[in-house]
Amino acid sequence: MQEKKKELIGKLRDAKKAHRRWVSNAQILMQGVPVKNDQLPLNETECGFGHWYYGEGQALRSYPVYRNIEAPHTALHTTYLQIFDLLFRERKVSLFSRMLGKKAEPSPAELESARRLFTVLNAESLKIMELLDELEDLIVSMDDKDFENLF
Repeated sequence: MQEKKKELIGKLRDAKKAHRRWVSNAQILMQGVPVKNDQLPLNETECGFGHWYYGEGQALRSYPVYRNIEAPHTALHTTYLQIFDLLFRERKVSLFSRMLGKKAEPSPAELESARRLFTVLNAESLKIMELLDELEDLIVSMDDKDFENLF
């Protein structure tokens, strides 16, 4: 039993790491550093954390703390889509600029909006991490019978 519990906690911690890595990549992107498309999946079911949450993590779905993670996780991805749109949507560029290989950059107002949205994204991330810590504490404190009922 202890081995299965350690394994579940290990997978939860891996999911937390995947989440932190995703947020770090989003922050890098905000700074104008390009990242690979697979480093920042836009959909909440495609990110590393989402794979766990909507996959193996479902064993914990009967616990409110687990279910409470979905709303901030969805909000985080929605906010990221807004940031992505502000920073990377197609903009009209003059023929001369295109000939020189220049592309239109986000305006200062768009950059400021993206920074404000990133603050929202960060707040959602902190909520997720707090809930994941609560979830880990719950798993650690489960007696063998409650743990066995997960599976």
